[in-house]
Amino acid sequence: GNCADSDPFVKINNVLYNEDELKPIHRIHYMNYSIAQFRNLCNGIDEDVRYKDIFLHYRFLMNPEQKPSMLRRKTILELLNEKNQKVKNKIRRAFV
Repeated sequence: GNCADSDPFVKINNVLYNEDELKPIHRIHYMNYSIAQFRNLCNGIDEDVRYKDIFLHYRFLMNPEQKPSMLRRKTILELLNEKNQKVKNKIRRAFV
């Protein structure tokens, strides 16, 4: 497999290819991204995920009408809640 956040790819018609020989990439690993980031993308909230347009294309391939037409930036409240949750999780892990 290929890691989304380290391997450079070329995008042609919603297909990723490796940079050198232009062989198609059949599997891409998003191991350094959280499930929350993908949930946000699917709900129309922009996240810093490489190849998010490709992900959304294939995620909604069978139901394109459900695909977000635009991605919006997170609100201040959403950003604060996210930070708060991260702090809570760190504290919880420290005492387990």
